[in-house]
Amino acid sequence: MDLDAIYASHPLRAETILARLERTGADLTRLTEMQLAVDPETGLTDQNHSGGVQSVVELALTAGVTQSSTVVDIGCGLGGTARVLAAEFGCHVTGIESDAARCRDARRLTTLVHLEHLVSIRQADALAGDATLRDVDVIWGQDAWIHFPSPADFLARWVPALRREGRVAMADVFLIRRPATPDEETSIANLEDSWGAHLTTVDEWRCALEKHGCRVVHVRDVTALATADFVTLSKVSALWPEGTASDAERQGWARALEAFTSGLVGSFRIVATRTAV
Repeated sequence: MDLDAIYASHPLRAETILARLERTGADLTRLTEMQLAVDPETGLTDQNHSGGVQSVVELALTAGVTQSSTVVDIGCGLGGTARVLAAEFGCHVTGIESDAARCRDARRLTTLVHLEHLVSIRQADALAGDATLRDVDVIWGQDAWIHFPSPADFLARWVPALRREGRVAMADVFLIRRPATPDEETSIANLEDSWGAHLTTVDEWRCALEKHGCRVVHVRDVTALATADFVTLSKVSALWPEGTASDAERQGWARALEAFTSGLVGSFRIVATRTAV
């Protein structure tokens, strides 16, 4: 499936998040980012990545995000991460997203929680880079860069936007080992199809980062957390209104769990520092 088709029927979008809040009696004129980002009961939030708000804060602290930081969230989706960074750290965040509907939702949600003075959303092809962005403190991606075919090509476009000693902060799913059987090859191919993804290894990203003048300073395996999140998702989605998740979406969850539990893929957080300009 291509990304346009995936996101057209994605369960996490402004419509489903705001409908969840309306069902709880929330005043949509007085929303906070935490109301969008946290929902233990159904998981219908603006955080389209493993670990929710906690994962954003932990990665930000590791990457040295502060109030004075400028962050570019590449593949920002609904802008959930960008808003959490702005709300919790007070930093300025530019979100880059190619999908027009996701951009509209991101801007709408940002306005509803009154964070448009800190968060801006740009509709753009991430693989084209953005020559107007310079001296950035952090380029950021959470469960987003898996969609880019070549780590080296992606970094060639975005590392130049970083200041010296700026950081690359990413969290994503990676291949832990190469498929050993035809069934495992099919399993990975099916998962890539469900996610519109190009699965690579942590070492491939490490090599690409080093090639572009960045030194990896942090790698953390959070596979257990990601696996647990997919198990939880399968349970809480039973509480969703009918039609919220498509059959293709549920099939993708099952394929992800199969790949995680068989040891084919894992979830990792990586932080690197730009050492050469």
